[in-house]
Amino acid sequence: MKKHIIILLSIVISTVIQAQETWNYLNVNAGAGSHNLRYTLQDGIQSGNTGYTANIAFSHFFTSHWGVQTGIGVQSFTTTSTVNLTESTPAIDSDGDIYIFKSDFKNWQETQQVLFFEIPLTAQFKHRFNSKIGLLATAGAKISIPVQATYKSTGGEIVTSGYYPQWNIELTDVPDQGFKTITQNFTGKYTLNPAYTAIVELGGIYKISERIDLYAGAYFHYGLNNILKPDTKMLYQVDGTYNGVWKSYQTTDIKPFSIGVKVGMYLKVGKK
Repeated sequence: MKKHIIILLSIVISTVIQAQETWNYLNVNAGAGSHNLRYTLQDGIQSGNTGYTANIAFSHFFTSHWGVQTGIGVQSFTTTSTVNLTESTPAIDSDGDIYIFKSDFKNWQETQQVLFFEIPLTAQFKHRFNSKIGLLATAGAKISIPVQATYKSTGGEIVTSGYYPQWNIELTDVPDQGFKTITQNFTGKYTLNPAYTAIVELGGIYKISERIDLYAGAYFHYGLNNILKPDTKMLYQVDGTYNGVWKSYQTTDIKPFSIGVKVGMYLKVGKK
């Protein structure tokens, strides 16, 4: 009887020890997909474009299934806005006459590009279907710090004019007075706040050696906070200053959103 009990206890202890095997992994991955800094324009539309992501991470699995991961990474976003509107601003000309300065935006396009430096903290679940193939799920959050945010006008035109209500006339095509058609490319920089983003990733792992697993999967990242510092400036001012879509009254809220696929490698490091 004692022999059977010892054998049974040995099996249970062996199973528990096996279930608690731990490994550390160095993970390198890269991917691409639809990356959009979602915002609403008062007088236009916006769309996202393709962006990329690249990460180096460290995972610690404290059981055969569960672990945690952190690391560093970068992610890019490119968005384009198209604006159609007419702005009107009271002004005074060089002769002291009051007039209404008008800026007519016709299919005016501006492209914004933002690069984030990211630090994630996630939980991971790993399950092996057999000795080669497994499932890897990741969920958590990350902080994304904008290291570069620029804009460039890429299409359309701005037609400026001056309307004098006292005489009921509107002056156009008078460059000396600032009334002209503008098609030049404006460029500049934006200032954004850090983004706090939820992370969900799901993929498969394939064992190619005792220490190396290949990874391929999909990612879904959803911004939780507004990263824009809202402003109330006109898009185009009387003095010829172009402020950009995100520095004007046109936009008040920006949240990053990305979905795509990535591939990478998990390298076992250290000992069990």
